[in-house]
Amino acid sequence: MTKFDFIIIGGGIIGMSTARELAVRGANVALIDKGKSGQEASWAAGGILSSMRPWSENSASAELSEHGKTCYPAYVRALSVATGIDPEYVRSGLVIIDAAHIDAITSWAQHKCIKIRMDFKYPGLALVLPEQAILLPEIAQIRPPRLLQALRKNLRQLSVSTFENTPITDLAIKQGRFDHVTFCNGKLAADAVIITAGAWSTLILKNIIGHIEIKPIHGQMICLKPDKHILKSIILDGDHYLIPRRDGHVLVGSTMEAIGFNKQTTMHAREKLLAWAISVWPALKTATLVKHWAGLRPLSNTEKPFIGVVPNFKNIYLNAGHFRKGILQAPASATLLADMLSGHASFMDIERFAISKYEKSAKIG
Repeated sequence: MTKFDFIIIGGGIIGMSTARELAVRGANVALIDKGKSGQEASWAAGGILSSMRPWSENSASAELSEHGKTCYPAYVRALSVATGIDPEYVRSGLVIIDAAHIDAITSWAQHKCIKIRMDFKYPGLALVLPEQAILLPEIAQIRPPRLLQALRKNLRQLSVSTFENTPITDLAIKQGRFDHVTFCNGKLAADAVIITAGAWSTLILKNIIGHIEIKPIHGQMICLKPDKHILKSIILDGDHYLIPRRDGHVLVGSTMEAIGFNKQTTMHAREKLLAWAISVWPALKTATLVKHWAGLRPLSNTEKPFIGVVPNFKNIYLNAGHFRKGILQAPASATLLADMLSGHASFMDIERFAISKYEKSAKIG
């Protein structure tokens, strides 16, 4: 039976980032996914490198988000140089038009020394914006499918053993320690296992730990091709957003539905997203609908992800429950866990994400 330093179960952005971070540090890593890596919530994400409501985010999650945001320029450069794939990191700026939170946004920006502008214009765009819209000019975006493509190639370059389309049938525990995983074609052993399976993480851990919950929140998005390639900044209105891509496409998101492991799309959601998009940018009435899809965001029963050791086990770890911030927080989460596993000081205390310390249920939003 082949043995590794680490087995990572779950090949989304969190799993791939964690595998990369450990491999860069010299570890022998295996990455296992029940499907093709990066094709679930990570692929479906919008790629905004900012929290949806940073002014009200849990303090630990906010610090993780901020570190992730600052990691991205160097992270993307390293991946681009290594793989030749451009993940399309763009500092496009973010326009917030959520009038109910204008005062909170302004106060948060001043406290955090975040640049904002309230006197901006978009000539010729004919956007329908409230008078108090706020522009955060330094907010960036990434294109998740290209980021995931670069990570998959980089993991191969780093000799990470990847097992795709490989559902786990058993997580074997011997004398209180993880020993090996079993799947249809064999077994793999490791000194430690890390669960990074997003909304599926608690299904894997159900016989090991029962007092945490990471549930799937269904989110639908559409992609439009406007007649003109003129929108430059992301527009955010509560849970809805427009994300302009370099190629002229515009993403419109997203819905929030607690309906279990269901990834079906609906005409009702499509019409709702289109109606909102047109209300903000009327020119989208004539845009071409390119694609409609759904993903399952992993919502923990805290207001932050779980990162660290599973209680009562010395070699089972969890890095999951990032909800809508998986892309944003991935590099920071991987660094935080790898620092702990290496015995190094990190940029923040990982105990703030300890499984044993959650206190309240998370709210969807």
